[in-house]
Amino acid sequence: MAIYARPRPTTGIKALGCLCALAAVGLSALYPLVLFGASWTLGKVDEAMMADPGEPSRAVTPASYLIAWTTIYSFILTTLCFGAVFCFVGIDRWLPKDATMTHRDVMAARFLHVAQDPSRRTAGLLWAMLAGVLLVACPIALMAVLNVLIYIGIYTEIYIESARELVDEATLDLLLLHIVLFVALMRTAVRRRSSAVRLRPHGMAVADLKSFTLPLPSGRDNFRVQEVPTRRGRVEVQAVYTPPAKGAEPGRQVIIPRLSLTPRLSQLDDARSRVEARLDEVWRATQLIRTSIEQEETADAPTSEAEPQPA
Repeated sequence: MAIYARPRPTTGIKALGCLCALAAVGLSALYPLVLFGASWTLGKVDEAMMADPGEPSRAVTPASYLIAWTTIYSFILTTLCFGAVFCFVGIDRWLPKDATMTHRDVMAARFLHVAQDPSRRTAGLLWAMLAGVLLVACPIALMAVLNVLIYIGIYTEIYIESARELVDEATLDLLLLHIVLFVALMRTAVRRRSSAVRLRPHGMAVADLKSFTLPLPSGRDNFRVQEVPTRRGRVEVQAVYTPPAKGAEPGRQVIIPRLSLTPRLSQLDDARSRVEARLDEVWRATQLIRTSIEQEETADAPTSEAEPQPA
């Protein structure tokens, strides 16, 4: 786990996000032309295959063109969409182990949050972009596979009603495969990119990452690890946060789900140490905020002037 600071987008960054969003909308409006171009290229592939059935290498050139510009179009559209989102949301700044933050930096940031390390977050971004490319190219891929199946049926002279049903079934299976791949890629990306804990000077968000209703911890003792047995002989190592007590009433315990692990019994000690290390990162993020607040309070404290001595 690592600590990140989410900055507030400036006016220029928001303007760039608007331009990216407009470019993405304009590029999406050209999607019918892209589908028409794909069908025209597939027609060229059919012509090349039927002109000389014994030499299928003639169809390689239009097919390579189809794959190339479909991939380029999907990548550009996905990049514009992600760029617009990041311009409005903000790009996280990774804070290394020895990082310090002033009160101005803390107040300028939207929040501090604990998430996966930078390499895993980068991999999650790549998975998300791959899912976007797959979503854009899905109709063209379905058209290409359907066209190839129809050509095989005509060439082998087996294109009868049963073959037509086989083509429809293969198209449906391919569509379901695209959906499964898209969902799997997005789940992987969300799991790698999502925050576990978010902190602001006035509160902390654990389960609902949009509501900073929990008070900041007063010490490392507010975080602990508990073990809960689950099915299939596994044990869930839960990260538990106990807010500071308000008067005589103890705080209600809150489970941090994205810091918890469910290992096997043989890996229980390792999972417990990993959860403790994640809680250490949360406490370090809390110390960054508390230290900046204390520095600001010390700087704003009135300095006592020496009283003049009577003559």
